[in-house]
Amino acid sequence: MKRHLLWTFDRGSFQWDILCLAILAFLFLIPRHWFHDVPDFMQVSATESTSKTVDRNGGAIFTVKLEEPCFFDTDNTREKARLMLEQSLGKPVGKNSRIQPIRNWTGRLIAYAIWKEK
Repeated sequence: MKRHLLWTFDRGSFQWDILCLAILAFLFLIPRHWFHDVPDFMQVSATESTSKTVDRNGGAIFTVKLEEPCFFDTDNTREKARLMLEQSLGKPVGKNSRIQPIRNWTGRLIAYAIWKEK
């Protein structure tokens, strides 16, 4: 038992190989969503096009889902997201608002997080 707890096995031994396989299995077979390591504002709703969260300072963060996923973050797609938010809120959003792209696991741009100015 002491030998297993202190791991005194040589590199290249049967026990070492089993440990390496266990580590690789953990890395590649555990689904990513089990860890819940995505901030709230980066979680995109499947049904809603716009959702709101609040940051630590009490500021509003809006997540605006794009109509179609795309690969590139351009000024045109940022402007479309800002206009979608303005339509949803019914009031203007400042042009200097902070905007952050949100991508899915394949790297496609699926939404934007927009911090609304106070």
